[in-house]
Amino acid sequence: MIKWLSKYFSSEQSYPLPKEWQKILARNAAFRTQLDPATQKRLDLGIAAFVRDKYWEGCGGLELSDEHRVTIAAHALKITLGFEEDYFDDVQTILVYPSTYKAQAKENIGGGIIVEGKSARLGESWYHGPVILAWSDIESQILHRGNPRNVIAHEFAHQLDYRNGPAADGVPPIESAEQATRWLDVMKREYEKLCQICQHRGKRSVLDCYGATNRAEFFAVATESFFEDANRLSSECPELFQEMMGFYQQDPRQQMI
Repeated sequence: MIKWLSKYFSSEQSYPLPKEWQKILARNAAFRTQLDPATQKRLDLGIAAFVRDKYWEGCGGLELSDEHRVTIAAHALKITLGFEEDYFDDVQTILVYPSTYKAQAKENIGGGIIVEGKSARLGESWYHGPVILAWSDIESQILHRGNPRNVIAHEFAHQLDYRNGPAADGVPPIESAEQATRWLDVMKREYEKLCQICQHRGKRSVLDCYGATNRAEFFAVATESFFEDANRLSSECPELFQEMMGFYQQDPRQQMI
């Protein structure tokens, strides 16, 4: 941890955030200005804790700065603003590459054949392991408002999915059996609908076709659309929107800029 950061946040004087951090947030996390004062303060306190408590590492020659840390913290915590003081304590390490990176992967192409090799990645999220992000993708998304993609929200949605076991399945912890039953029903139908849409090139959806990969990726992609294109998601997929709103306990339409 940077010494001045440790000193600054070792006391209770973690609010307000440093002016330089506030400038970063104004550029890269404009949604913050749409929050009511109490929620904004809670977000800022969360950002301070998130930046302080995680192990951060720049990879591939990237030298990490406050801009990287503060931006990632803000967008990660955006999805848990409806929860009570949830700073992703189960995530200890965040690795940031300057751009798309390559990682070893295995792919089952059928017929008992498994192909091994390196594939390009924009981000990864591991159970009790690191979250890995590509800064160039983050930068392109936050600089183009209205872009329904957000790799930070995507990868941290996987972390929520992991909270009930090491196998991400698109079913994060749900409060009641009734809610879980409804969640499974709606998610199954919406996932199958997306798969059908993505088989026809002429059709388009608010949900990226990467969500048709499996149920875990569907949940992560739905999270992106929920926070970044809430109006369109609520219009095109009202049942899915209601399930996401119930789970995240917030309505991003009230924060649209």
